[in-house]
Amino acid sequence: MMRKFVWVFVLFLSASVYGQQNFASLSFGAALPQGGYGETGDLSSSGYARTGGAIKFDAAYFPTSYLGIGGTFSFASNYAMSDSLMQDMIDYVTANASSLVEIPDDADKVYGSGFWNNMGLYIGPHFSVRASQRLYFDIRVLAGLSFLRPPEQEIIISWDENEIHSVVSNNKVAFGFTAGGGLRFKLNETLALKAGVDFSQSKAKFEYTFDLFAGLATDIPPLPAQFFVRTVDIMIGLAYAF
Repeated sequence: MMRKFVWVFVLFLSASVYGQQNFASLSFGAALPQGGYGETGDLSSSGYARTGGAIKFDAAYFPTSYLGIGGTFSFASNYAMSDSLMQDMIDYVTANASSLVEIPDDADKVYGSGFWNNMGLYIGPHFSVRASQRLYFDIRVLAGLSFLRPPEQEIIISWDENEIHSVVSNNKVAFGFTAGGGLRFKLNETLALKAGVDFSQSKAKFEYTFDLFAGLATDIPPLPAQFFVRTVDIMIGLAYAF
């Protein structure tokens, strides 16, 4: 009986010494597009996204030694590959107009493209192991809502007395998730250096519309686009223990 009591005391003492610390953190890093999100060549399934930046506010509360509840509020931006996107939009116009449209090489082309904005609000389990007095290893799987805004794409093509004008801008709320891991290295009792890698996914669904034609007696059907917005986020920042 005494031996069992000693072992329970030792385990309790170990958990106290190496117990978890609740934390909140702010991290900055890069959002690397994956799959169709970073591809070109198909307006309906490509995102034309370049490598962008990301900001994440993370927090975790640990009611037990290893398993806690984690949450994140993230914002990522990826610029569009404007040249490839403009050429694919022109190719779609010439191939899908209800009557023949020939755009001369010397036509005036004015094109502006913004960037992808992806804001996520996720919550889920957060698993953490304290390897030493200063070092923690974290693994988490979080899910929630993703607020997507595709690039504001405006194209104006003019020649002779003809003009093609198209604008694309839509917002969408979709289900999303993020999963990844990292480490926290304590600098003192309250601050820690935090580094991590996350895989994030949500789904984009919007439509290219060509709604204004001057000097052209033709119609061009709208083009629906749908693909997964997938990124690998490499982050570094500071965590505050509480």
